[in-house]
Amino acid sequence: MLNRLVVHVRRNVVAYIALVMSFGALTGTGYAAFSLADHSIIPSKFNGRYIGGYVRAWMSVDAGGHVINSAGGFRLRPQPDIGPGHYAVDWHPNPISRCTATGSVTPYGALTPGYVVVGAFTTGGGRVQSVIQTYNALGQPNALPFTVLLVCGTPR
Repeated sequence: MLNRLVVHVRRNVVAYIALVMSFGALTGTGYAAFSLADHSIIPSKFNGRYIGGYVRAWMSVDAGGHVINSAGGFRLRPQPDIGPGHYAVDWHPNPISRCTATGSVTPYGALTPGYVVVGAFTTGGGRVQSVIQTYNALGQPNALPFTVLLVCGTPR
């Protein structure tokens, strides 16, 4: 029994780390939402050199890997040979500032428990790509509907 548990944890360690980090992010967001008074942050006081950004592109994808809604340029490549719910994305055109990708499982009509692990990286040619993996509530790779955003810093 213990051996099966160790094997399961080893196979799903990335999923568990992402799950713990998402709970931490949600907790911090909730704390900030309840501990800051309305209008206590004045946007004009932010230094534009350090804070700023925009959504460069986004897409909503159904469980079958078909894009439902989107904006911006990208090419979504489902990769069923790697596993269910695994995708690669080429973002177009190349952004001129640093970017990151984020995503979430999107329930369409019914609650779909699960989560998305998204990574964004820049290739040698300056192209931005992402790898997306969706997991069910048990932490197993599963094809689920999701939304993913490419968020880039404001060009200087």
